[in-house]
Amino acid sequence: MNRNLENLLNELLEEGKIRKQETDTNYVNGLLHAAYRNFLSAEYNCGGGFPDTAFKSAYDGILQISRAILLLNGYRPDDGEQHKTTFLVAGALLGERFLALVGRIDKYRVKRNNAVYQPVDMLSKSEALTIIASAREYWGAVRGYFKEKDSQLELFDF
Repeated sequence: MNRNLENLLNELLEEGKIRKQETDTNYVNGLLHAAYRNFLSAEYNCGGGFPDTAFKSAYDGILQISRAILLLNGYRPDDGEQHKTTFLVAGALLGERFLALVGRIDKYRVKRNNAVYQPVDMLSKSEALTIIASAREYWGAVRGYFKEKDSQLELFDF
């Protein structure tokens, strides 16, 4: 583990934003299966004329994959900003080559919050298609990470 990552994790532990958490392969597989179902739901709802639902489903799938990354490394978010913390820590654990992708995903977090808590403007089909494409890119990028971390994980094609 590099020094910057170790410092970040220690800082977040001290601030109570994350805590140590042991998990088992079955639980992580459950998260991955849920993510896959969310991705399928996103595609279905986008094609069916429900872009808001599609966007939220794709977002939830990305969040579940990110939570699985934390759990595989012995952590879980434990604060009032769990989504933000999850993406921050997942990005740090994945490394520098994932920063731009995780940064884009964090912008989806803001859009999703607006859609849930300030549903004035509807999300467009274009926005739904964009997050679905990012979900595919994210899964494609982290699939190998999961394979290396635990050979017993049930990885899906998307």
